[in-house]
Amino acid sequence: MHEQTVGALPDPPAPRPGEQPGCTSSWVDVAHRERDVIIAFGEITNEAITSANQEDLLCLVGKQLCHLLGVTRCSVYLRGNDDRFRGAAGYSEVEGDISAAVQAQEAGIPGDHFSREVITTAAPVLISDVPGDSRPHRRTMEYWRVRAMLGVPLVFDDEVIGLIFVDNEEQEHTYTDEDIALAELFAGLGALFIRQAMLNARLKKQTAEVVQQKNSLAYLADVHQKLTNAVLDGADIQTVVRLLSDLSAKPVVLYGEDFEVLAWAAPAGLKMTQPPVLAANIRAMPSVHDTLQALSANRPSAVVPQTLAIGLGRRHLMCRLIIEGTPSGYLSIVEVGRSLQRLDTKLAEHGATVLSLQILSERRQAEAEGQAREDYLSDLLRNTRNAEQLGRRGPQFGIDLSEPHVLVRFSLDSTAPQVSGSAARRLVVGQLAKELGSAEPLAVSLPGVIIVLVGLRREDEGVTEPGALRDAASGVLSALSPRLNIRTAVISGTCRKAEDFPIAHRELREIDDLARSFGWCGGVLTADELGLFRVVVASGRVKEAVHFAHELIRPLEQHDDGTLLATWRAFVAAEGKAQATASALNVHENTVRYRLGKIREHIRQDPTTLDSLLCARMAFQILDLAGC
Repeated sequence: MHEQTVGALPDPPAPRPGEQPGCTSSWVDVAHRERDVIIAFGEITNEAITSANQEDLLCLVGKQLCHLLGVTRCSVYLRGNDDRFRGAAGYSEVEGDISAAVQAQEAGIPGDHFSREVITTAAPVLISDVPGDSRPHRRTMEYWRVRAMLGVPLVFDDEVIGLIFVDNEEQEHTYTDEDIALAELFAGLGALFIRQAMLNARLKKQTAEVVQQKNSLAYLADVHQKLTNAVLDGADIQTVVRLLSDLSAKPVVLYGEDFEVLAWAAPAGLKMTQPPVLAANIRAMPSVHDTLQALSANRPSAVVPQTLAIGLGRRHLMCRLIIEGTPSGYLSIVEVGRSLQRLDTKLAEHGATVLSLQILSERRQAEAEGQAREDYLSDLLRNTRNAEQLGRRGPQFGIDLSEPHVLVRFSLDSTAPQVSGSAARRLVVGQLAKELGSAEPLAVSLPGVIIVLVGLRREDEGVTEPGALRDAASGVLSALSPRLNIRTAVISGTCRKAEDFPIAHRELREIDDLARSFGWCGGVLTADELGLFRVVVASGRVKEAVHFAHELIRPLEQHDDGTLLATWRAFVAAEGKAQATASALNVHENTVRYRLGKIREHIRQDPTTLDSLLCARMAFQILDLAGC
């Protein structure tokens, strides 16, 4: 095994007897080979000038060194910013360009003491018997089937910037001292070109990055202008989402906070009929869930899922919408047709900002309109403006005071936890509109109370009529019971002109106070059904009223299992008509008359007379309100 470390070409040998100094044949050969080096670098110089490809230049350097040394294979490694030497180019007389295979390799890795020695000594290192030497990386040498190898450093400014390895594929080869010196000379010159090529490549990369950044800034400026102009021109949220889809050439979906789809758009060429949503089972995956939860103002966007697998569908670029510091939904650009790009992230984040501002603006506008509607209804209830002015302002809120209306007063139990007043009003109005199958009616919030204005028209016009309104109010109480504790719902009499509304409002308050004094919380009351009862109990003598009611029915309760009392109640509700009572109880009319006779015996008065009917009606209303 032969090993030698060489720093420069050897000095010419002493002349033999009869020879002129400096004219030995061996030194002539060396000088001739130096001229070959110069010729080789002529080609390399031409390549460096005419080609901007660093890999081609490195491959030519290796090829020329192989020709100078009479070997068949060469590989070049360059030092990176992390001080690791990675394969850059390679040449083989047999296979030609082997750069791709060399680029999969790295020199100086653990176990590669051969390369480390070249790096640390900054001088050529020769291993004549690779299979018998412990310094080379064994698996690499076996893969390349190396027998003898020369490693030469590329030194620039006293720093090793790369390595060149040469060998004769699968064959022994003897490297002379002149070979080693020539290789070192070649590598010293080559380092100059390679260093310049590295700088050129770096400058080219930086130039490309600058151009890309310039193009990105121009693109984003164009995006900003288009989005801004669209908003200034009055574009709604759907129009902005469609514009984002056109700019990205991908589907775009706008989600609410609970992932309900608020708007979406897709390029026409994709022919989508449904939004490409992020499925619930994908959102439930721990990695996706954690990524979405981590989105914030500091980290507004992320791609989920990060990598695709079978059953995961498409990748979604999700961007958080933050409105007044509160998370308010997501904007998604979906990877369909074209892969997601870095500019898509900028587009999504910019679009999310524009949409957040637009949503906030719409909220403010809706709040302002809602406040104006509330102010109008408040004026109507308090009679603070003249009737002509109220009638003139009504149409801008969808109110025609020439049509009949009623007020519905929903009273909330103040002892139970409630949502905010505005949130409670939205719940009640939204549910009532759903029950009626109509647009949301006008409403106003007072402490513990929500008052709703509902229009009444003829039943054949397909709009609300009193019976349907009572059922709708009952539906509101039932549907909202898990979220709101509504104590009572009271429906006013019909209002036909502006002056009727303050009166109806006052009556509703009196009825609600009456119900509260009796502890009643049984559902829906109407002003019409209470009638004279309101006048009688308005004195506030609740205890006396309850005592009166109990005394009226006490004789009957002592001799009844409930049948006679139920018949009496049905008879009063039927306004003293025996046939209607029999129909309500599903019994024969003679049975009703028989029971009425029994009632007469126990209460010692005729239940069919007008005075008895009025007393009984009032007693039953008192008992109902008192929950007895």
